[in-house]
Formats: sequence, C-alpha cells, structure tokens
Amino acid sequence: MLKGKKILSVLLTVALLAATLAGCGKKSGDNEIVLLEGQFSEVDILIQMAAILIEENTDLKVTFHDSMNTVAAANAVESKEVDLYVSYDGTLLTTLLGYDPSDVPAGGDLYDWAKEKGSEERGLTLMGKFGFENTYALAVHQDYAQKNNIKTISDLVPLGKDLVFGAEHEFFDEEGTMRFKPFNKYYGFEWKDSKSIDLGLKYAAMDSGNIDVTMVYSTDGLNKKSDLFILEDDRSFFPQYYGAFLIRDTLFDEYADSAPNLKDVLAKLEGLIDNTTMTDMNYAVDAEGKKPYDVAKAFLTEHGLTK
Repeated sequence: MLKGKKILSVLLTVALLAATLAGCGKKSGDNEIVLLEGQFSEVDILIQMAAILIEENTDLKVTFHDSMNTVAAANAVESKEVDLYVSYDGTLLTTLLGYDPSDVPAGGDLYDWAKEKGSEERGLTLMGKFGFENTYALAVHQDYAQKNNIKTISDLVPLGKDLVFGAEHEFFDEEGTMRFKPFNKYYGFEWKDSKSIDLGLKYAAMDSGNIDVTMVYSTDGLNKKSDLFILEDDRSFFPQYYGAFLIRDTLFDEYADSAPNLKDVLAKLEGLIDNTTMTDMNYAVDAEGKKPYDVAKAFLTEHGLTK
C-alpha cells in the first residue's frame, strides 16, 4: 500500500511539473504570436494593424486572445500567455506600477520614466509611441463652447454652478487621484448637480440634454458623433496617455530565430497616428459600423504598409 502511495506521489509530482512547465509560456523559436483583443474600438483597430503587419512581414502566425482588464493583461504578458497588447504610458505608470504623475522626477518625461520603471520592476516595456494621446478630457457641446467662448477647463469653472456633470461610475470612485472629487478640488468646480451614468449611456445623456458636461477619452469617436468640444486641461490635472505596444523586455529575443525583424515590423506604426486620425478611425467603427480589421487595413494601405 505504501509503495502504491509512493508511485501515486511521483505521478502527481510529474503532473504538477508538467503543468508548471506548460504555464511558463512558449519557448524561443515558436511560430505563433499571441495578441490581445481590446475592450474598445481603438485597441482593436491597432491590434489588427499589428496582426496584419506581422503576418505579411514575418513567418509568424497570429493568434488572438480574448480581451481582459488592464491588470490581468499585464500579468498575461509577464507569464507569456499573451505577447503584446495596446496600452498607454499613463496606464503603465498609475494602474500597473502604482505611481502618481507627481512621482515623475522634475523635468522628466512621463513616458520615459514609466518605461524605465516598468522594465525595472515588472520586466514590461513600451515600444515607441504611435503619436496620439488618448487621455481623460472634459467635454461640452460645440455650440455651448462657442456661445460662451470656452476653450479650457478653467474657462468653464465659473459656469459650473449652472451645469449638470455626468460621467461613468468609475470616475466617481473614491479610490485613485484621477477621480471626480480630486478633480473638482483641483480646479475649484461646484456643479448644479452630478450624475453617475453607465458608460453606454453617457453620450446619449449628453445628446438628450440630461447632462451638460461629461468626462470623455480624447480620441473617442463618439465625441465626434455627439459634436462635443474637448476642453484643454490647462492646469494639467490628468497625466498623459500616449498609446504604444506593451511587451515583455525579452519578447524580441524570444523571436530572434523565427522573426528577427519583429521589432522593425511593429515599429512601422511609431509616430504615424495623430489624434485626429485616431479619432476618425474610432468614429468609423463606433458610429459608422465598420469592422476594426477593415479600418486598420485601409490605414495601412493608405500609408503603403500593406499589400
């Protein structure tokens, strides 16, 4: 009986070892690369661009992993379950590393510092910036901004007492510095009323006049559909959020044999997409119903990056 237990113990140990090795991810030289699908159109468009470029310029086969939240996505990259996804320097700094923009040394660049810390602390790094910045932004209707000659957030402060502010539930969370109460305190806002709204209903609330002001993402295509005016964050409350591919430090070494040009292929998008272009592409998906793949393909074709 004891012998049987010993054999069983050995078998269990072997099984656990096999599971552990399987969970360590792919070995260098594999011909598959795993890209993470996005939770919103912008990320889906960009990840489709990556897929097209990789499959047309390397021997790698692209596999898509279902989308997941930011923290889970970073963990998946670390564990080699996923190879790359689209992220932002502000997200790396605050959500994944737990720093505040004020932690960036005086005179330093947030992107450079977040990239350095990400590599040091988690073995994660950002590739070069695409060019656009999708940060938090305060928005009002175009006609209201023109009528009241409003261009910045500070311009809106004296009018806040007559306006209803609304944003998704997350913006009203008590945790975090980039939230409703710290924002109001920083700029000195007092609102007529404030409403926590489901993300899917925020733009409808602006369109119907149920709210007058909302917090948006600066390259969201629905800003254009709802004819919203983005106010300049003139006192720099929100950190920058420049988009880039987030990868493991070791990614290109892992593919040195099977795709030695992988870094150069992905770098083709660096500095190529400005805010207007990204907003227009998001609009094509969110407002016009186009597929992210088709929008990505059209952009790459326009810039001579695809067959």
